[in-house]
Amino acid sequence: MTTVGRVRAWWMTGVIACVLLLGACSPEDSVPVVPAELARIGADQMVLYMDHAITLEGIRQARVRADTAFRWVDSTAVALRGVDLTLYTEEGRERANVTSRTGRLDDRTEEMSAWGNVILIVPGEARRLESEELHYDPRAGRVASDSAFVMTAGDRSIQGVCFRSDVEFNNFEMQGEGTCALP
Repeated sequence: MTTVGRVRAWWMTGVIACVLLLGACSPEDSVPVVPAELARIGADQMVLYMDHAITLEGIRQARVRADTAFRWVDSTAVALRGVDLTLYTEEGRERANVTSRTGRLDDRTEEMSAWGNVILIVPGEARRLESEELHYDPRAGRVASDSAFVMTAGDRSIQGVCFRSDVEFNNFEMQGEGTCALP
């Protein structure tokens, strides 16, 4: 190989090495970093903007949406933040809507509990129920709370210590004093 050929070979090797080195350089990692508050939770999985359908024998009973969901491998519980639960009739019409700050969904039973500024609205009936907690059991078709609540329907308002009801609110039981044992 001539001197010119060797110089070209070294020069090409140098150019290729520089291109490879420069290609490997990049600004700081672009991988999103989880805020420390979320990292402390210690969940095995974190899902943003969760959307989950609850079905019974192939019929959609409810839809659970959450801003954030946390799952642990050794548990059937899914912790939720920014919860929006929609209950449906057998015909697929919206029966009720529940919002809350936090919640818990059981993957096995699909029961759900909501906590913190819980608001249940029944469209078409001008019914609104407010409490600090609410439990939903899709298999039994029931909602309940063992916390104080206020329910308004039109211009009427009732309040109590706890309640149990079917999801249509046809069989509504409440207590004004004492404690309730949930079903």
